[in-house]
Amino acid sequence: MNQSQAGLSPVEINTRCVELFLRDDVRQFCWHPRMFWVVNGQDAPNARTLVTPKVDLMELEVLLSSAARVPSTCAEGLNDREAGRADFIQRNLARGDMPYLRRPL
Repeated sequence: MNQSQAGLSPVEINTRCVELFLRDDVRQFCWHPRMFWVVNGQDAPNARTLVTPKVDLMELEVLLSSAARVPSTCAEGLNDREAGRADFIQRNLARGDMPYLRRPL
């Protein structure tokens, strides 16, 4: 992945995803970091070790932003890359479903 529509690098998107993941309103979903990042067998990885994503970072940022109820910085870029993908992720989460996120590009 190069840069998102907002001009963020993959490292910046990952940092935003980790920050969103640690918010209380996202933690209530009880998602384990292993779902989204390579954790190398750690049962309780800390935020500094969440650097290798298992899923597309733009999709993850849209999912976590939606869960945190904050505007996404990647939704527009994701929809530009694939029409309706960000909207699909947001709708799935709003109705209580967990959408499948794709592997990194």
